[in-house]
Amino acid sequence: MKTKKNKLFAAAALLLAAVVLTVYSCGDGPSKKPEVGGVSVTPSSLTLKAGESGTVNITTTQSWTATAPTGYTVTPKAGKGSATVTVKAGAGASGGSLTVTSAGKSASVNLQVAAAEITLSAESVNISYENGKSATFEITSNETWTITMPNPKPTWLVDVNPKQGKGSNVKVTVTTAANNERKSDVALLTIKCGNQMIGVNITKAAAPNKAPTKPVIIAPKGSAEYMPEISWNASTDGDGDEINYTVMLSKDKNTWTSLPKTTNKKAMFKEPLDKNTTYYLKVVADDGYDGGRVESDVVTFTTTSTKSYWADKEVQQFNIGTGGTINKVTLGSTPNPVKLIYMGDGYTQELYKYGGQFDQEIEKAIGALFAYEPYKAYANYFTVYVVAAYSNEAGMSVGPEWDNPTTVVDTKFKCTWEGGYSTGISCNTATVIDYAANAPGMRGVSTWATGTNLTWSPISIIINTNQYAGTNIWSAGVYGDPANKKDFQYYEGYTILSIAQTPARHPVGSGYGDSWNTLRHEFGGHGFGLLGDEYVYEKTTNFPYENEGSFRAWQGRGTYANIYLPEFNETTRAWMDGDIEKTPNVFGANWKTFADRPDYAGANIGLFEGAYIYGLGIYRSENISCMIDNRPHFNTFSRWKIYCRIMETAGKNPTVADFVSRDVDIVDTYGSAPTKSAYSRYRHKGPLLIDGTHKKPYRFR
Repeated sequence: MKTKKNKLFAAAALLLAAVVLTVYSCGDGPSKKPEVGGVSVTPSSLTLKAGESGTVNITTTQSWTATAPTGYTVTPKAGKGSATVTVKAGAGASGGSLTVTSAGKSASVNLQVAAAEITLSAESVNISYENGKSATFEITSNETWTITMPNPKPTWLVDVNPKQGKGSNVKVTVTTAANNERKSDVALLTIKCGNQMIGVNITKAAAPNKAPTKPVIIAPKGSAEYMPEISWNASTDGDGDEINYTVMLSKDKNTWTSLPKTTNKKAMFKEPLDKNTTYYLKVVADDGYDGGRVESDVVTFTTTSTKSYWADKEVQQFNIGTGGTINKVTLGSTPNPVKLIYMGDGYTQELYKYGGQFDQEIEKAIGALFAYEPYKAYANYFTVYVVAAYSNEAGMSVGPEWDNPTTVVDTKFKCTWEGGYSTGISCNTATVIDYAANAPGMRGVSTWATGTNLTWSPISIIINTNQYAGTNIWSAGVYGDPANKKDFQYYEGYTILSIAQTPARHPVGSGYGDSWNTLRHEFGGHGFGLLGDEYVYEKTTNFPYENEGSFRAWQGRGTYANIYLPEFNETTRAWMDGDIEKTPNVFGANWKTFADRPDYAGANIGLFEGAYIYGLGIYRSENISCMIDNRPHFNTFSRWKIYCRIMETAGKNPTVADFVSRDVDIVDTYGSAPTKSAYSRYRHKGPLLIDGTHKKPYRFR
């Protein structure tokens, strides 16, 4: 007997089970002569549809029996000698093997289920929004099909009739109620036929929507700056819907770029446009419902070569003249200047208008540092760069934990106040460095942002918020991956990168005083001077021995020079190097030179127990200072360390004689700054630190 194979493939839509769809048919031909006592069958495989029959030829000289799997019938089931049997597939047939046994031998036929055949006149149907509207589609199949309604069923879908059928062009009617929503809705009818499953989408149209009126562009028109303010008259909506606007810009009326949607009546592009270029502008109003989108008339404008707003990441240079006068310039600096970088967080684009809120508060912040010694005397040694950083929202995020703030404000640097009684603030240091590195000379040659380029250029972030808080972050050397500009590696190094964060304002009437006192402490003291806190609020607690290694490591990098930590006496379990309270000039070697000078007698330089929050075992050089309670007075040794860093940056050799010749403000005449007491829990516990061990900001405690 000769065999012919034909392959049929079912449609690939929602099959209940995968089956091999191979159909065999038998033709006439010579039978295979079996071995004595053996049995053979042809064909070896048979594929049938439900209700369909096929034949199997049995060749043997002995008696035989045929056994079919569940869902199939075989006729006859037994006989003797060669014969032909009929195999019929029932509704529950699912494949298997037909087995023929003769004289202890057996042969089998692989039975398979043929795919059902079903077609639709339409895969989707649209129905009007009104009540009582209906639509039809047709189904053609060779097996019985059933329709399943969606679950949950939308209220507008009333019924489908019939839900079951078979044959050609069976018409199915879908009846609906009204759709009262002004958005269209879709329901999926699922149709199962044999081992196939397909679907029909029924779309119910939206109820009528009153589209907004056409927005009318006010500006720009004709001639405009290359960072233009875009404004328009608001649309009105007959249904009272909220309207979102999209500003769209083009150079050729074909390719359009757009700004994010806004509910405001004005917008700006964050990046400057091309100068002296003609643009086409339109505004799209959309109420969010079907048919609720309407465009303004297209207007034309040509850009000039001027602008009134900072661009995002724009850098401006400020030269600080003697006496603290601030002169905004675009070029020029003193030879080998100290470069300071100021930026803002929580300032939205509209606040970056020249002369606006950002300018005013940044200039106050710069002036506050150079209004007092020693920065005032050495102001001509500094160049200040200001870098603009657009935030999407104004303000600052709030704790209780930095990694899980309860109030989230979408700002550029993610400055977040720790909350509670703390004054701690964290930020996204990677983004801060990315923006600061736009200042001239801050990006390294072989790496994206090298620690050595920023470690002598501390960063001050002014935060657009009313809050008594302030933090400086020290990083022990930072550089970035030039490929992704995100992942930072931290290494043990000599240089320190500083990021000071201070709010622009303290709460009115809170008694905290001027926020710029906090800036002088965080940025002038910690950030540039690398000074440690000298206040105490654990008055009866020794500096913890377990913190010594980390503390001395940071001192080795140049920080905490204003704090003296003696050796730890293993016998007494105390920080003692002899009778230190009676011999301040010996053990306070860092500041011994100034303690011996008669012209500094009024400063009362000595050893004062208590610094870095601990009351015992650790010492400061004077009783009062900016590093204690934010008063605008740095003690003598702190002024000296600031002077040394200025001279080293300028390439000069710092000498005591040169420092003394220009040093003023020897005796504190300011009195305590109106802030919370340094001896209270309202202060944070020292500057935040980052090194190769911790990766994230940490403190000794």
